[in-house]
Amino acid sequence: MKSAFSFLLYIILVIFSQVAFAQQLNIDYFISNALKNDAGIKQNVNQQQIYGLQAQLINAQNKKPQVNFTSDYTFAPFFADNGKPISITPNPAADAFGYDAALTNGGLYATQLNVAIPLLNRKTISTLQDQNTNLAAVNLSTKKQLEHDLRKNVTDLYIQVYQAQQQEEYLQQVIQQVSEHKATVEALVKRGLLMQSDYLLLEIEQNGRETDLSTARIAEVNAYGALKNAAAISDTGFNKLQEPVIAIQASPATFYFREKFKLDSLTISLQQTAFNTKYLPALTFAGSGGMMASDFTNIPHNVGLEASLHLNIPIYDGRQRKINDSQNKITQQGIAYARDNFTIQQKNYLQNIQKQIGLFNQNMVLIKKLIQKQDLLLQLDKEKLQNGQLSIIEYIKSISDYVAAKQNLTAAKVQVLLLANQYNYYNW
Repeated sequence: MKSAFSFLLYIILVIFSQVAFAQQLNIDYFISNALKNDAGIKQNVNQQQIYGLQAQLINAQNKKPQVNFTSDYTFAPFFADNGKPISITPNPAADAFGYDAALTNGGLYATQLNVAIPLLNRKTISTLQDQNTNLAAVNLSTKKQLEHDLRKNVTDLYIQVYQAQQQEEYLQQVIQQVSEHKATVEALVKRGLLMQSDYLLLEIEQNGRETDLSTARIAEVNAYGALKNAAAISDTGFNKLQEPVIAIQASPATFYFREKFKLDSLTISLQQTAFNTKYLPALTFAGSGGMMASDFTNIPHNVGLEASLHLNIPIYDGRQRKINDSQNKITQQGIAYARDNFTIQQKNYLQNIQKQIGLFNQNMVLIKKLIQKQDLLLQLDKEKLQNGQLSIIEYIKSISDYVAAKQNLTAAKVQVLLLANQYNYYNW
């Protein structure tokens, strides 16, 4: 009963795998979906549009005339003015009660159209536009970093799924071999050439490998779920993945991190330039036209216009400019320290990864030679087993050694792929 159940479980796993893996997917499929669906990248694209609108807003705020309509009414009556209980006049009697007529004129009636035009602000506008352009460049740089991080993350997850599927594949082969040999062992037991315990040991070995297969399947499901989440894919299928090919990329002419530090430094410089614009002379033209009166009865004659120029020249503010300049110099030094430190770290990362890849490649050559010998040994053991010349314990040991070697080979391949992906991540 136990043997029949194990065989049925194996058949179900094989059939499920064949159906689920009918269509193979490659790594580009997941990366393209991740780049297309990632919320952070979409938000970044929207932010880039905002910077485009901000350029228009800067011109509108600093170049265009600012026009507004105002209307005011102030009621300031006098009491006991020449025998009147209440009166509205700019010339009350000396003994009348009310606000000082010199301040209120007895009231205010005003309706005006006002215009203000900033002058001599070309430098300020240029600085604001430079800041906005730099922010847009920083945003584009951030988008590149998001895409780069996403490619690495998706690739790592893809490799993990591929590793689990490779483990399932060779475990299925081992289970099939053990299952095929069970009939031979059973016949040898009946002939008295092997003991019943030998058959039981073979069943235990099969059950153990089926457990390993189930564990590998669980690992694949977990890794596949993480991969789909990273790529924002909603389908529930499990497809067999093509073997990933990750070539070591040549070093670029300019590394990304240098461009990033350059943008950070430029941001500080532009902030200082923007701060210094407040020390530039500011000239503003203002004009208004409409009605302004203090005597309600004379409103028709109080229609007119006015124009003015306002000049502001900063003289002293407690040496804020020098303090700000000192702060920015310190910040620039910090950016330079970080850049130089990362330059050394990047060089060390790349050299270390190259050494590891070389060692793993050497290790894989040795493992492949070992597997070739173990394949031959399994063939010889199969013949001996059929003739009753090999103990089950020796046969199981050969299988265990073979499985361990296959696991080591898969692990080494995966490490080379992960290291190559990591190398390309830093060599960018």
